[in-house]
Amino acid sequence: MCQGCGLARVEPLPSREQLAVFYRERYRLEYKGVYEPKPHHVLRAARLARARLRRLAPQLAGVSRVLDIGCGGGELLYLLRAAGRVTAGIEPNLRYGAYARDQLGLDVRIGLIEDQQFPAAWFGGITLFHVLEHLPDPVHTLAHIRPWLAPEGFLAIEVPNFASTLDHPAHRFHRAHLFYFSAATLELCALRAGFSAIHLKASADGGNLYGLFRPAGEPVPPRRLPENYQALLALEKSRSAAQYWLRRTTYTRAFRRLRGMLQERREARRYAGRREILEALARQTAEELSL
Repeated sequence: MCQGCGLARVEPLPSREQLAVFYRERYRLEYKGVYEPKPHHVLRAARLARARLRRLAPQLAGVSRVLDIGCGGGELLYLLRAAGRVTAGIEPNLRYGAYARDQLGLDVRIGLIEDQQFPAAWFGGITLFHVLEHLPDPVHTLAHIRPWLAPEGFLAIEVPNFASTLDHPAHRFHRAHLFYFSAATLELCALRAGFSAIHLKASADGGNLYGLFRPAGEPVPPRRLPENYQALLALEKSRSAAQYWLRRTTYTRAFRRLRGMLQERREARRYAGRREILEALARQTAEELSL
């Protein structure tokens, strides 16, 4: 954890080549256990995409092109396309990216972000939902994509919250996550890449951080946030397994997660296939948001 600002990271960081192989070939298989999303995976992801689009509705008004980075099976892109938007996605995993491109007909570039290029100011919105924590140089990546965004466009970022107290102390560090952000360090990363914050707050349960940013002139130089480091260090020292197991939310969250998984599997069987799930969610999304 950086003593200057409180940003935490894996040490040592894997090489670019190691990351490319891992995400291209193994990540989705290790995380989901499948090479392509199953119907209940699609239903869950599409519902999550629908919720994210509801939250983004004010920013999407008047926006014609949207880029989703780390687009997975393309659920968010599918809903946006059905609502009349021109969409593009970047997905490092070969099988998930090919599914979204070949079976759903989406414009998905397969590979690493830094290997992609788009025209300047091409997009009115760029989204990175649970992507930034996987990248070996978040500031560099944000600076790389910044020219693709129109001057009046928006950048939406969601990451796990390093200051969250929801997880067991021994299970807080996902093996695929390279960086761990608090609100202050997420904003600082964006500032250093040439963005300014419009909105930045934790989710209702404190588990995630959600930020909206816009292009803002020149990147700012590094800043020291020693008070943020001290606060996070004190929080780390206060964590305990006993505290986790004595917390009521530990059990209510586990119950909700299990119930949700069972409901998703049951409801997914009502549809003829994955595309039918997406079509149903796309109609509902377009009607609700009038996108």
